[in-house]
Amino acid sequence: MRFFLEDAADVNDTVSLNAVDSYHLSRVLRRKSGDRIELVSANRVFAAEILNVGEAVRVRLLAELAAYGEPPLELILLQGLAKGERMELVLQKAVELGATRIVPVACERSVVRLAAGKAAAKQERWQKIADAAAKQCGRTRLVEVAPVQSLAEALRGLPADCRIIMPWEEAAESPDGCSLRAALSAAERRPGAAAVIIGPEGGLTGQEAALAKSCGAELVSLGRRILRTETAAIAVLSIVMYVWGDLHGELSTD
Repeated sequence: MRFFLEDAADVNDTVSLNAVDSYHLSRVLRRKSGDRIELVSANRVFAAEILNVGEAVRVRLLAELAAYGEPPLELILLQGLAKGERMELVLQKAVELGATRIVPVACERSVVRLAAGKAAAKQERWQKIADAAAKQCGRTRLVEVAPVQSLAEALRGLPADCRIIMPWEEAAESPDGCSLRAALSAAERRPGAAAVIIGPEGGLTGQEAALAKSCGAELVSLGRRILRTETAAIAVLSIVMYVWGDLHGELSTD
């Protein structure tokens, strides 16, 4: 597991971990003075030695380690609000698969409805889940979980050159639809950024599909079987990251 520093640091620096990481390191992992851990600072990875444990764990950075770097694809997930553990599972797996930003979206058919105060509390919990996943899987950056937004707001927040993929149950029958394979193979070059829009348990409406299409989204079919929202998110992120990202396992990013 890696721990992240908020400020930039370098070899031979002595730094303190934040309260959450200090508690986890000393009380949960039961690490002691002299133990070695890995720290991430400004996308650089360091071997560090624990100097003392307690409410604020102090460590000294010993050496910089080779880091694989982040995926070459900026992958953004626009995830329709889903119930409880489904949403949390998607957040965790999206971070592991290489997503760089996750936007919870209040869709027309979302069963979950969050008032402003509850939405803020949920976002805080979701961010903790994303942070823990980043630490566990060896990322060199933490992944932002944005505040809950409407689909229109989420689409407006995407990069200008972003390829947008929207799995939609009615895509196969729509003149605007195509297969996921066709959408991914149509690109002349690998995009720098891509967004995947996943609907909630009730699916996406025709109005939402039209809105996404007007913003440049490609409406894609995932075949005849209807996938649960968490299954669709994990499957599509995996495929997109395989084709356009680094999930193929090759070390070169050419």
